[in-house]
Amino acid sequence: MTTISIPTRSKWVGEDGMDKYITEQTRCNVWSGVGICIRKNEKTAILRSVDDTYYYANNLDDPNNVEYTLYGQNGDQDEREPRYNEPLLNPEKTEHIYLYRVRPKSREKYMFYGKYTIGGRIVKPNRGRDGIMRNVIVLKLTKIND
Repeated sequence: MTTISIPTRSKWVGEDGMDKYITEQTRCNVWSGVGICIRKNEKTAILRSVDDTYYYANNLDDPNNVEYTLYGQNGDQDEREPRYNEPLLNPEKTEHIYLYRVRPKSREKYMFYGKYTIGGRIVKPNRGRDGIMRNVIVLKLTKIND
């Protein structure tokens, strides 16, 4: 397994902020308030994973092979959800996928994991934000070393 360097930032905005770094890496502005930021003109998706979000089943332990949960906080998730999931999964709409992580309790709060490709998906049970069990769709993302 190749060890990768993960750039970190302590703040979101400003000269040394993560938003500027992500824009430099992706050539796209990112919205910090959404988990799946689709930039359709650039055929790019920028994914955000926030630590300790129990209603998603993300796993970023191995930066080379991460698991990322599709959009939907309650009820069974749907790959055809039109605003986020369908464009992310449609290779005609999304050619580039990037991932960053938010660690709310850390000094270095933001981590940019880089570029990924979808290597597969699984369905697994997970508690929704409303506390009710449901099925979530978890993407298996593989790191692309540019």
